[in-house]
Amino acid sequence: MGERAVHSMTGSGAATGSCELGRVTVEFRSVNGRNLSLRFRTSPECAGVEGHVEQAVRRRLVRGSVVATLAVVESAPNENAAVDDRAFAAAAARLRKLARENELAAPTLHDVLAVPGVLVSSNSDRTRASWEPGRQLAQLVEDALDRLVARRVAEGEQTVVAMLAVLDGMLQELERVRARAPELVAQHRAAILERVNEFLAQHDTRLEPEQVIREVALFADRVDIAEELQRLDAHAVRLHEELRGSGPVGRDVEFLLQEMLREVNTLGSKSPDVDVAHRVVAMKSAIDKLKEQAANLE
Repeated sequence: MGERAVHSMTGSGAATGSCELGRVTVEFRSVNGRNLSLRFRTSPECAGVEGHVEQAVRRRLVRGSVVATLAVVESAPNENAAVDDRAFAAAAARLRKLARENELAAPTLHDVLAVPGVLVSSNSDRTRASWEPGRQLAQLVEDALDRLVARRVAEGEQTVVAMLAVLDGMLQELERVRARAPELVAQHRAAILERVNEFLAQHDTRLEPEQVIREVALFADRVDIAEELQRLDAHAVRLHEELRGSGPVGRDVEFLLQEMLREVNTLGSKSPDVDVAHRVVAMKSAIDKLKEQAANLE
């Protein structure tokens, strides 16, 4: 269910139903994370099933900080349960003391039996440190994961749409820089010739044409941004492919954005033009937005 799409790392999914433990709610919530981490909040009756739930999560998710909640809404009747007399007496005494101190009604038999440890199950499967969940509980886990994945896919689709829009805006700025680049050399040549003419008008001397050509050539080499433009084009194509792809792409996208920022910085340092400088600022702002959005991709 959406396993091959680009996922967000943000989402939630829950399922409630009956199983061997009674009526149980399984819920998963995930947020951004560098790797996949899993924390549990479980009812005492669910203790020991964490290892099997973690395996199910790792089959479906690659990155994200996930909290898994397993709560027994209504316990199943346990005909094999026995009362621990010592635990019962201690729990009853404790509850009576708390009731007196807080001016509450005396505890009932149900209150005492509800204290963890008073009822002891003879079912060895549930007293082990880890036990295999039954088919119904395992299905609840899968149902909750299905809904979590669906939510992460939907969030991922929205993030990709937003990122592609920002990327398109950045590429428009890049095209304006590309169109502006040849004009910079021509403008510098004209400025040199103007200064030469002013100098010649004031002094009875002349500047060799070769010197003008050499100066213009040196300037053209210093402001040549062809390589930066080429690499930015290649990175943009690759970034578009990643965003339109599937599976875990977050780390690759973050790397591409870092490379794009490096090229834009180099481009800005090469050009003395005010208009290009403004375009560079706009592109860097776009990359910052893309990095923020990419941090949410699995």
